[in-house]
Amino acid sequence: MNIRTAIAALFAIVSTTSVFCANAGAQDLDRYLERQRDLAALSGIFGEMHHLRRTCEPRLEADVWRERMKKLIALEEPQTNEREELVAKFNEGFRNVQRRFPSCDRRARDYAAARAAQGDEIVRRLRTQLLETKDDSVEGFVLPNGTSPSSD
Repeated sequence: MNIRTAIAALFAIVSTTSVFCANAGAQDLDRYLERQRDLAALSGIFGEMHHLRRTCEPRLEADVWRERMKKLIALEEPQTNEREELVAKFNEGFRNVQRRFPSCDRRARDYAAARAAQGDEIVRRLRTQLLETKDDSVEGFVLPNGTSPSSD
């Protein structure tokens, strides 16, 4: 599986996770805070990928990651302070990687692959939280991979 396909699959899972976990009041504080940290980390990765893909594959990926970030925020419907944190993490990730990799080379591509793998881990945690949530609104829903949240 190439990086682009893997990231697209990850984003699909994050999108469905966001829809079902939007109500933080139903979660205990620790799980909520862990989820917010994961979303912030994922936002940073999206910012990094935005720069790297624009640099390495400009014709294919011009604003894909910015649009994915916008969609994540739209699906998440975060409070103002949470939204600001997610946007700040996206921008911080972009700027940091822009300084580190001003042009595309093998190191930049390797870094992108490593960050995609880290993003995959974050998405797995978010998905696990979704699967552990016994929310009636999830019953009957089928995830993009063809499984239902209640099945393992």
